[in-house]
Amino acid sequence: MEQGQHPKCFAAGLLLVLALGIYAAHVAFFPVMPLCIVLGILFLLSTFLAWRSSRWTFLSFLLLFFVLGIVRGAMGFSLPANDISHIPGSDVKVRGILREAPQESMNGRGEARSRYRIEVTEVKRPRDEDWQTASGGLRIYAQGAAKEAQIGDRVTASGNLRLPHSYRNEGQIDTVLLLRADGITASLMAKASQVKIESRDAGWRDAVLRIGTRLRAHYFETMQKSMARPDAAALFAMLFGGYDGIKESLVDSFVTTGLVHILSVSGSHVSLLAATIAWLGLLLRLPRPLTAGLVLLAVAFYVILAGCVPPAVRSGVMGGLAFIALAIDREHEGQYIMLLTGMLMLAASPLLLFHISFQLSFAATAGLLFLAPVFRTWMKAHGLPNFAAAGLSITLAAQLATLPLLAYYFGRVSLVAFLANLILVPPVELLIVIALFGGMAALALPILGQLVFALLGLLLGFVYELARKLSGMPLAMVGVSAMGAGKTACYYLALSFLLLPDCLRNRLREYASLFHRQEVCAIASVSLLLLLLHAVLAPKTMEVHFLDVHQGDACLIKTPHGHAFFIDTGGTRDGAYDVGKQIDVPYLRRNGIRSLDAIFLSHAHEDHAAGAGGILRELPVYHVYTASEGRNVYAKSMGMSIADPLLDTLTPLCTGERFAIDGVTVDVLFAPAAAQMNGSGNEACDVLRVSYGDVSILFTGDMEEPEEHDLLAHGIDPASTILKVSHHGAATSTSGAFLRAVAPKLAVISVGADNTYGHPAPAVLARLEAQGASVLRTDEQGAVILTTDGKGVQAKTYIGATVP
Repeated sequence: MEQGQHPKCFAAGLLLVLALGIYAAHVAFFPVMPLCIVLGILFLLSTFLAWRSSRWTFLSFLLLFFVLGIVRGAMGFSLPANDISHIPGSDVKVRGILREAPQESMNGRGEARSRYRIEVTEVKRPRDEDWQTASGGLRIYAQGAAKEAQIGDRVTASGNLRLPHSYRNEGQIDTVLLLRADGITASLMAKASQVKIESRDAGWRDAVLRIGTRLRAHYFETMQKSMARPDAAALFAMLFGGYDGIKESLVDSFVTTGLVHILSVSGSHVSLLAATIAWLGLLLRLPRPLTAGLVLLAVAFYVILAGCVPPAVRSGVMGGLAFIALAIDREHEGQYIMLLTGMLMLAASPLLLFHISFQLSFAATAGLLFLAPVFRTWMKAHGLPNFAAAGLSITLAAQLATLPLLAYYFGRVSLVAFLANLILVPPVELLIVIALFGGMAALALPILGQLVFALLGLLLGFVYELARKLSGMPLAMVGVSAMGAGKTACYYLALSFLLLPDCLRNRLREYASLFHRQEVCAIASVSLLLLLLHAVLAPKTMEVHFLDVHQGDACLIKTPHGHAFFIDTGGTRDGAYDVGKQIDVPYLRRNGIRSLDAIFLSHAHEDHAAGAGGILRELPVYHVYTASEGRNVYAKSMGMSIADPLLDTLTPLCTGERFAIDGVTVDVLFAPAAAQMNGSGNEACDVLRVSYGDVSILFTGDMEEPEEHDLLAHGIDPASTILKVSHHGAATSTSGAFLRAVAPKLAVISVGADNTYGHPAPAVLARLEAQGASVLRTDEQGAVILTTDGKGVQAKTYIGATVP
């Protein structure tokens, strides 16, 4: 590329290689100091080549930004020596400064929990006589209601220090990286009595944030005086983001219609506010620089009002730069501004690259700025009215630009999003604008504010009903399989073809014209034939996916022809997190699974069965097979009413039953009768063996040593190729005699990282080693995926480790 040609391609290339450099630092270690020297040399070289107008300038700048990405990424992943995350697993006492208003929530049992975010300044371990200087962002989770506190107050807390952990499954949002991008490196589990708040005079930064907190509280209080609390929570979320207190049905409707971004602070909020102020400036015929200044003030005010949370700051920066361009009469430079903003944000905070909020907002913004004008021009050229072309092109551009990300993270896309955006976005935007100004009016005249919010309650009801109707349409939401890296790259390359300058597009067409039609058809035919031969001749395999559900069991089995069933589904003891809906269902959708032939539940404990409720509510499941505890116990575990018709599929298993699912057999080796259940509930566990060809996998649930002896005493042969280790590796299970009878070559332990039970027990690991079984653990390696053709077994894990 000659110097000065195609500047947008040049800027886009720099942003791309900067991101690739950051990703390289994520997957490999690079020494920072030597690379800084290389970076300096490349900077001088690039400057010299630019001064000489060399044809190699473009390549030198690409290399410069790639190395810059590696350096910034390596620096972003490194932590200071005194960071609080360096002493996990210990009981500590910490001091720090509160950086967010305390948050309060309820778990599945109706118990209050509070959360505090602090910037750590000191730490004291039991063996320390004095406080030690420390740093890092820390989240404190405490039992009970949140205490009165303001941003900038000093917080002292005692408890167990832990490192953040993600559910490490393919396509799962990496919460560890999300927290790191927001400056959080550890968490502390405390009791309410162990958290102390000390008032502290605020600096200018904390004072500004306190004003924003008080204003948000004022908005919510005014809303609650005029409408029902769930409606107030929904309107508050539309203004400032969040899901607390919102009806689950409203969130689901917004997800299905592709409008869930409205419940998060995003660039659309800033753009809407900026556009409103700009329109008022135009109406009042204000000078353009004055209008731009008012817009910047309004954007800054909204960012403060939103609590200066990272998404608001990012959106505010982008909006501010856009309106600086407006002030200097350079509106057409919006694309350059977006690319420049992306480079600045990633250079300043490289871990943003892994933040789903940044990925989605940047992709959507790129679609609006780059693709929407192309679509709008084409639609207008084909006779579509300007207003319709504008709305459709914006929706189409945003959806196409974010499609691979939506498929990867959520496994589904909305087919009514186009219609929903045309119908629902105008009234929602009106809601947001009027609510923002209504809250400010209520400061001067409370009655006026309450009247405004009462009217907005009616409009919100209309929006909700319309969203519900649209979400109920046939095929409103369809599942899509996640694209791999190669398919995603090809997808975006195809989209970028629309954006190429005419000269480059014509040159590519010239190259394409060199191939005769017969040659193209021959290549396509051969490729299709090879794909068909591979599909026919490739060995049929069964896949066994042990999902990472922390301290629980969940295993998905895919048969050779695409059928699927679960053995246990995971869950949490307190019901605070719906593993079925948030982990299992997205995983199924990402793997192209739209229904389940069966769910086998070893017993009713929540860490094995609670997730089944979320699956049943989201996807068709033809059979649910259980142990003999009874319908009441399973309904409680799944958080469902005993009369829920979804539970009509529950069927208890009996010893000796066999099921055949697409060439895969499931044998019920042991199913204790109800009369035998008189302990913790683990004695109720069914024992299943799944077989395909010569390969078999034994599932034992939480079976303990007495039941193992009972099984062997009945003459049952549990011999299997692979063992799912019982009770997460507890010392009370997997006895020597039972292990010798199973004689596994591979053992999989489904267990939560840093769990408080001490699982897996060292004695169990020693017995497995003595047996000669290879061991894979979800706490160390994330999800474990086994693939077998009925003869051999291949294993891979989330972190990439493989076992032949």
